[in-house]
Amino acid sequence: MKKTHWRTILTTEYLGGVDLDDGNGGHKDTVVTIEKALKENVMDQTGNKEACLVLHLVGLKPMILNVTNSKMLEKLFGTSYIEDWSGKKIQVGTEKVKAFGDVHDALRIRKFLPKTETKTVSKCTDCSKDIVAVGTTSAKVIVDGTTKTYGVPLCMDCAKKRKETDS
Repeated sequence: MKKTHWRTILTTEYLGGVDLDDGNGGHKDTVVTIEKALKENVMDQTGNKEACLVLHLVGLKPMILNVTNSKMLEKLFGTSYIEDWSGKKIQVGTEKVKAFGDVHDALRIRKFLPKTETKTVSKCTDCSKDIVAVGTTSAKVIVDGTTKTYGVPLCMDCAKKRKETDS
């Protein structure tokens, strides 16, 4: 039976270790796509605003980056420029760390890029481009779905165009 961690009851605007709780006393790693990285003013626990580097993730709450995670992104992507991180996939998990006089589940960007599926499964019938994964949807799922719906394999852009035309 999946259980509810008490921290999930407290609404927060930023990603925390509890957001990766598996409901069974453990944590699950999550593969996410970086939408953008920005400098933002974030309110700390004392109510003061502090300028932080915030990573906006597709489908998840934003993640405040500490120096450890920022350096990991620089190492993974070979660039220290935050604009170059957009669109890239990372794997996020937790690690027990001592901080503020206690042990916490800290968010950590893994030291490796997530495994990706074979890039090309098929060519799009309409535009002849490779059909590739979009977000967490694999290229195979896109091919299977568009073939079932339209009778031919389509990339997501062409599937959207056909859907708009059918409406």
